[in-house]
Amino acid sequence: MREKFLHVWSCPATSSSHRKLQQPATKGTQRALKWHSLSFHDDDDDDDDDDDDDYVCQEATHIFATTRVAPTRKPKMACLLQVISILLVISIGLTTSVTFIGDDPVVELSLGKIQGGTMRSFQGKTIYAFRGIRYAQPPVGQLRFANPLPEKVWGDEVFKATSDALVCPQPGITLFMSEDCLKLNVFTKNFEDKLPVIVYIHGGANVLGSGHSTYEAGPQYLLDHDVVFVAFNYRLGALGFLSTNSSDTRGNFGYLDQVMALQWVRDHISHFGGDPDMVTILGMSAGSMAVSLHLASPLSIGLFHRAILMSGSATNLFGIDNLFWTRKLARELGCPMYDPTDVVECLRNETWARIVEVCKAWETYQFVNMKWNYEVDGHFLLTHPTELIEEGNFNKVPLLISYTANELDYTANVHLENDHLLHDLDSNFVEYAPELFLYKQNAIIGQRLKDYYLGTTGINSENIEKFGRIFSDGIIGHGVHRLVHLAKNFTPVYYMRTDYVGERSISAPLNEENKTVGVGHADDLQYVMPGFWYGSIMAENHTDIFMMERLTSWLTHFAKTGTPLNTSDLWPPCNATDLKMLYNGVVTQVGSLAYSDRYAVWDELFPTPARSGGAAWKVGVAVAVATGVASRLIGKLM
Repeated sequence: MREKFLHVWSCPATSSSHRKLQQPATKGTQRALKWHSLSFHDDDDDDDDDDDDDYVCQEATHIFATTRVAPTRKPKMACLLQVISILLVISIGLTTSVTFIGDDPVVELSLGKIQGGTMRSFQGKTIYAFRGIRYAQPPVGQLRFANPLPEKVWGDEVFKATSDALVCPQPGITLFMSEDCLKLNVFTKNFEDKLPVIVYIHGGANVLGSGHSTYEAGPQYLLDHDVVFVAFNYRLGALGFLSTNSSDTRGNFGYLDQVMALQWVRDHISHFGGDPDMVTILGMSAGSMAVSLHLASPLSIGLFHRAILMSGSATNLFGIDNLFWTRKLARELGCPMYDPTDVVECLRNETWARIVEVCKAWETYQFVNMKWNYEVDGHFLLTHPTELIEEGNFNKVPLLISYTANELDYTANVHLENDHLLHDLDSNFVEYAPELFLYKQNAIIGQRLKDYYLGTTGINSENIEKFGRIFSDGIIGHGVHRLVHLAKNFTPVYYMRTDYVGERSISAPLNEENKTVGVGHADDLQYVMPGFWYGSIMAENHTDIFMMERLTSWLTHFAKTGTPLNTSDLWPPCNATDLKMLYNGVVTQVGSLAYSDRYAVWDELFPTPARSGGAAWKVGVAVAVATGVASRLIGKLM
């Protein structure tokens, strides 16, 4: 037998005599029939089929234990006749929309035919990969700064979906970018099954990232499990979130792209073996914040059935004024600043490369500082997501919410490497804090944060890690913690903190000494999907493979059942009366919530609508930081 971490047992027959047959329900009978998983096992493991010790076995395996159904022994011929009978019944009326050109699959949708290719999973299983499928019309010309439109039927031509699309415009090498980027990838192993679907929404502070299978969203780990995986691009930066506060241009274009991608999945994923009634959205960082917005959005109702949020939530304190940045962009490009129609028409005549270039120059620090956020537009969002979730007015699906032990602690090291900047931040903390931690200018809040985290010593090399905790708590941790507290009253919430320090880290390259600070932001994503950030796919003997197997097992089990494990004893959900979280280290353990004392400070400074009386509560706007503060900080970085 093969033993995995924490005793995950596979079926005892691993030889060629063990053949698994699956009987899929046809399109017309899928509601009436159950899936069957039958395994022939030759006990003596030889080539002689005349013995009568073969049996049909069923097994249910999860990451902590295995439940085995006692074998029912039957002669092999009787088993074979039984299986053939089942296949004949189910195959009545079976029609398939899949053909092959050589090894390449061709799927026929209502939009037209799509030709894919093949890849291999981590364990060497065949993956059918369809990459670069357009899910919306190109957002160019008059469709720039406009709601997305669905892709048109392309007729008899076979669309070749054999390579990843160019990514949406963002800081980086423009050769790999295009404004015609609203495309997605679908990865499957079986066209006939109705498998759970995981749809990945990438992060990147709303200005970076993609669904590219090499850069960020590889399917190799997840597709060792029985799921269909989808990843996609959406508009970023000003092109995705520009707002004039007018009825025609209220921002949220990137989020509306996401809605359209989910609608595409609903309408077409069954052709790839996916179940449109079993869709899980998974987001990392800003993608996780997007997932929380889909929880709150009426446009996303029915498009997903479970949600996984990794290190991000829109229930945070962010005070970001899209209108301010829109006017700043217009001014720097020589466009009108105040008339909404004139602003948009002028910016539509600029190249996307120039827009990205101007916005990139605003980055005050050596890491991305968020400039573009969601808008309460009366369409995608009716009011602030915190208010909606607190009142129970959201899409109540099972939630798996996680973050890492040290999140953004490493950002303090970035500042430590610039003595002049560190001095200015220390001496003018109250003034600069809103730009750093994305809240509305408020001297009382700034002083309270400094007193709590830094005391009277200020910022220096001795307590720089305390400074880093303000980033972790203010930008990531507190919002995640608040979402758990608000949502648990209405739906099951599985809460996890990743404590495992692996060999590779996304934070290490940001430090000149290649020093890793605990478990940094997005360090857990490397165990879910391989990507450019972490180099190549893990080698077969890599130290961290057990964590990859553990996390992908949990996430795919959650996508299938709404629970990460077969038993709640080892990972109980949070509910209205009980708050527990799973600490995911080398060994897992369940305990009380972490950092509650730190998050209580943020709750005090940024109360929810219910706690603050509702009427007085509003989204903060970071306007004050846009004048002398930003220019002085930029000067210190030069």
